[in-house]
Amino acid sequence: MLTPAPPLFGPRARLLCLAAAIFCAAWWGAAGAGAQQQQIRRSWLWQNPLPQGNTIYAVRFAPDKLTGWAVGAGGTVMRTEDGGFTWREQHSNTVVPLYGLWVRDPKTAVAVGSRGQVLTTENGGGRWVPRPTKVEDHLFAVAFAPDGKHGWAVGSYGQIVRTSDGGRTWAQQPSGVRAHLYSVSFADAERGAAVGEKGTLLVTKDGGATWETRPAGTDLPLTGVSFAPVTQADAAVGVAAGVAAGVAVGVAVGMGGTLLRTEDGGETWARIEAGTRADLLSAYMMDAQHGWVTGDEGQVLSTANGGRMWFPVSVKTNPRLASVYFADAQTGWAAGRDGLLLRSDDGGLAWRRLTEGGRDDLADIFFLDGERGWAVGSRGRILNTSSGGKRWTLRLSETTARLHAVFFKDEQHGWAVGERGTILRSETGGVAWEKVRTEYEEDLFGVHFFDVKRGLAVGASGRVLRTEDGGKNWYAPRSLTKSWLEAVAFADEQTAVAVGSNGTVLRSTDGGETWGLVLVGAREWLYGLAFADAQRGYAVGERGLILRTDDGGQTWKDQESGIKINLYSVAAASRDDVMVVGDQGRVLHTKDGGEEWDLQPTLTSSPLFGASYRGGSAAWVAGRGGAILKRTDDVATVKIPRPRLPPALSGAPRLKPADQQEALAPILEDDIPRATPPTARETPKP
Repeated sequence: MLTPAPPLFGPRARLLCLAAAIFCAAWWGAAGAGAQQQQIRRSWLWQNPLPQGNTIYAVRFAPDKLTGWAVGAGGTVMRTEDGGFTWREQHSNTVVPLYGLWVRDPKTAVAVGSRGQVLTTENGGGRWVPRPTKVEDHLFAVAFAPDGKHGWAVGSYGQIVRTSDGGRTWAQQPSGVRAHLYSVSFADAERGAAVGEKGTLLVTKDGGATWETRPAGTDLPLTGVSFAPVTQADAAVGVAAGVAAGVAVGVAVGMGGTLLRTEDGGETWARIEAGTRADLLSAYMMDAQHGWVTGDEGQVLSTANGGRMWFPVSVKTNPRLASVYFADAQTGWAAGRDGLLLRSDDGGLAWRRLTEGGRDDLADIFFLDGERGWAVGSRGRILNTSSGGKRWTLRLSETTARLHAVFFKDEQHGWAVGERGTILRSETGGVAWEKVRTEYEEDLFGVHFFDVKRGLAVGASGRVLRTEDGGKNWYAPRSLTKSWLEAVAFADEQTAVAVGSNGTVLRSTDGGETWGLVLVGAREWLYGLAFADAQRGYAVGERGLILRTDDGGQTWKDQESGIKINLYSVAAASRDDVMVVGDQGRVLHTKDGGEEWDLQPTLTSSPLFGASYRGGSAAWVAGRGGAILKRTDDVATVKIPRPRLPPALSGAPRLKPADQQEALAPILEDDIPRATPPTARETPKP
């Protein structure tokens, strides 16, 4: 089973994500997106995290501090009416990422995203209306002047579009640059700034009719900019001590801890020491005194003197926070990867989760039947359900090692393997786990048992381990290879197969005691393996490779999946009914033994590392950011055209990275505390 790769949202990830969108969003296409999204929403259900696990790119609230929206990957739109403590999904009628958001009041909001997408609502999100922009470039941010009528959206290749009627109609404005623009902000209807790649910093004094570049003093990408709003009242009386009346105070942030400040409407910018070298992704100036910045590694900065000095706070678990917004000096929200939403009620000093469930990557998922299942992943996490995934319970594993694979033979006996030779066994249905001591230290990636006594595990450097006593003791037969072995499976009592790097396929005919190499004519890394019976088996791997055997692993045939993404796991409900998962949230399905593979869109674009399939709607997938999704009914599929030429069978290997009876999941001491709605205090009696 695949080792989850390092998170995509690493030190340069937001920019990588935005750049990837420029080239990948077109894959989805625009035609029929609304119908496709509704079909996806009906066919798949988030089980972890909750309410959903897609990255949130923007969160904003109305002045009432109760009504807000969050938008993100996969066309995600969610609304809250209680300050963020509960969220309800809304139909955006798009599947492209939504990156920018502006909220005027509880009824009115504007969202922007890939392929020039602009959506508006005037009835609280009951209906999101697509607005034509006449651009195909991706729009990464949207901002409005304090009047709520004049707005701007910026995006790839220097694209800027403007509205003067609250977002109903849009027209292009020349920016004079081809750099990708990631953020925009306006102090009033005339003065604003936009920032982007390679230190691009644009300012305007005429509502965007003309834009001028300003030196930023850095070539690093600038990812966020925010001006304190300047109203007519501000211009008359001034906004803060030490700040001239009507002066537009703003900040810009970027990679490597870049933090810039202006107090002359953007004419000049001064570098401010942020006290961190972490990537800073989002900035929000509520007024000329109070502002906040969020970024990578859980960094939150706050200022109460107009950005001259900043106070740092580190959020537990070091999440990547892509958006921040405050309704007043005390009440604010932040959001980011894996659907994480946070709330602060003390000006950003302390933060609490508004979302539920773990966010650690899950490498494998296994269901014994339609109710009982287990998932394993980073930091020794083991999740267990006996309700088909309606509720997942964290189980103590006695290890912090990354776990790569899990397998159960019956409702009591199960095993999990992971890095540094970690082997766990359970005889209590996964409620309690025992760590098995062995002399082997190689990372282990796959485990499979023929019965409760006889089992195999495989891993790095060609390591094969065998047990005949239910996993209490293990020994290492010779494997004849130093390749990484990712998965292993019994075809019958005597026949076992293991697959791994460089197209390696091993086969044993004596229960795993001795092994021989099988030539398959492929050089791609093989990640997943499953047998439906003693003869029919499937292996999947790099660049969309799918292999099938009809003779117990002696010979293999390329199935020609028609796609070129990495495939990480395969699960067979029967000889012909098979499901495969991989990068970009892709799920492939066949009902004819692989003669044709259909693409099943899911609710996520994150990599899926594990799959468990029992037929029909009894299908679960797991992956990046703790994602667990369950299929709820038959899914409308997309036929994948077969290539006219045989697919290439060579390439570099993928690098390895470092029910009501269930109890509620325990609170993780190393996770962000859960937010609870404030309770009304009784008025003390006189």
